[in-house]
Amino acid sequence: MILRPWIFLLLLPAFLLGGCNTQQPRETAAAPPAAAPAPKQLDMLGQLSHRVMPERDLVRDPYRYDRTITMGRVPGVRLYTYDAEGAERPVGFALIDRGSPSSNPRGLRGKGAQREFLFQFPDRAREETALLVSDDVALSGRYSHDNMFRELYFFPRRQLPSLQKKGQHFEVRLPTGEPVIFDAATAEVVEGVLQAEPIDFNNDRYARKNPRITYQGKGLVITVAQRGEAPRRAVVWGQKKRAEVRYPSRYRESCFISPSLLWDQRPKRGDTDPRLTWRVQSDADIFALVEARCGWDLDALRGATAPISAGI
Repeated sequence: MILRPWIFLLLLPAFLLGGCNTQQPRETAAAPPAAAPAPKQLDMLGQLSHRVMPERDLVRDPYRYDRTITMGRVPGVRLYTYDAEGAERPVGFALIDRGSPSSNPRGLRGKGAQREFLFQFPDRAREETALLVSDDVALSGRYSHDNMFRELYFFPRRQLPSLQKKGQHFEVRLPTGEPVIFDAATAEVVEGVLQAEPIDFNNDRYARKNPRITYQGKGLVITVAQRGEAPRRAVVWGQKKRAEVRYPSRYRESCFISPSLLWDQRPKRGDTDPRLTWRVQSDADIFALVEARCGWDLDALRGATAPISAGI
């Protein structure tokens, strides 16, 4: 083989370096093994434990949300995450009662009944931040017959829902910053500003009640409920539905308004069903609507919209 001159010039530095190295390489102490990365469940639980403000006001279209749903990474918690520029971020978490003495005794007998508390905050935005409670009574095996839904929207929305493990309990902070304490083993509500009545296992689905979750905090809550159908709809099976508004620290009685005032009921071009997205996004506009429809004074809530300190 003939070496061309330009190849020889490329190889010359390597020959020179090899010729100058007359000593055997000294043995060096082996580098200590790299520390094992922290388990993902600890990192995710750390993210969930911080009380932080929403990162944006409105949810983007489409959601920056890859619909990754996992169990086991934080024991007792179903995680909803999305990938934001290579960093996984939580956009929701759920506690599932598959059997508990007070709320779901039927589940203890292995019949498949469950209650799920899903705290969602898609796109880590203020819009769509809510608690979605679903009861699956597992009586008939038919989705539209067995699944009962309630959605709760809390105002003012000062933070994303957070979760901390404290001994045998989970402490969840609502968007208002108020606490709800769950038994970590059973997912029953045991303390805080929410009260939960047992699952209604009435065999008559028309008489069965949707999840009975009562808010007793100092903020405003708007709830909608429905069996086997999106609770935000203004009309279901030909019947007009109502959204319940409660301000329990000031007004004993509830106020009722049409869901059409809150969520867009019209299908967009190319859709067969409405997307049921918020028509009123800001807390200030929500308060103005409620004052106009219910005749309430919400000035105290306007003064409570200051952001919380991050990370507490």
